[in-house]
Amino acid sequence: MDWSRVLWRAGWVLAAVMVVHVAALLVTGGAVTGPVSLRKPATFAETTWLLCWSVALTLPWLHLGWVRTGFVAVAVLAFGFGETAVMAIQAWRGVPSHYNFTTTFDAVLMRGGAGGLAFLMLAGLVVLLTGLGGSTAPASVRLGVAAGVGVLVVGCLVGFVMISNMSGVFQGAFATAFSGPQRGYLGPSAATVGHQYLLLRPHTSGGDLVLLHAVGVHGMLLLTVPAVLLARAGVPERRRLRLVGAMTGCVVVGLAGLVVQAFGQRPWASLSTPVLLVLVALAAGYAITLARSVLDLRSPAAR
Repeated sequence: MDWSRVLWRAGWVLAAVMVVHVAALLVTGGAVTGPVSLRKPATFAETTWLLCWSVALTLPWLHLGWVRTGFVAVAVLAFGFGETAVMAIQAWRGVPSHYNFTTTFDAVLMRGGAGGLAFLMLAGLVVLLTGLGGSTAPASVRLGVAAGVGVLVVGCLVGFVMISNMSGVFQGAFATAFSGPQRGYLGPSAATVGHQYLLLRPHTSGGDLVLLHAVGVHGMLLLTVPAVLLARAGVPERRRLRLVGAMTGCVVVGLAGLVVQAFGQRPWASLSTPVLLVLVALAAGYAITLARSVLDLRSPAAR
């Protein structure tokens, strides 16, 4: 079984699902924000489409063997199609996909999708990291894989915190959702969330975890994919290591800043000017380094 090829094809399917839901959202004029929106299946399809391709690019560089490779691929496929299907079913039914226990069917989708599939995905990521042991990949690729998967694991763990509290707004406690019966819609109130601009919610009543989660789950795209593509293009290893190291530093330090802000229960609107400038500088640093990497991909011989 060529799992990389399977993941590539699965990625195309998920990309098509994303396009269909974006088109449906435009045609229907439905809500872009809030607990019920066709944006949610589109967003999950986008995330898992890129994850499938990221893992497909990464697998040939790792020392996993057939069994572990199959487990990683199946975990990614189950998570991608399972989570996207849950989001689509609930969005088309016109009910919340997250934190919804109104009916038995809703509860099964919530626990199976947000719970079971997410744990399977996390196990797959752990197994993926074990492939670095014995790998003959260059140091830049190993760094990109370790950092990218590490950031992705952080994104998944943030997702577990959200599920444990039935809220993407952190208010100083963990696992509050397990202290009472799980019935009805348990998501945060509109007042807790505040006004929402797609993924940015600057006026939450507490720390916003959604942006942190969104950045984290794209960890492999941000760090692993550039490292692998630079290696495949034949860019000299010393330059690759500098580029991947710079991107890793920008993402990891920026993510740490987001973690401090969110778990400090401070909304984004409360960011001080110096902190905001640092985050902007880190984002710009990553973008500039990525642009340099793209130039190297286009003409590695000139570098």
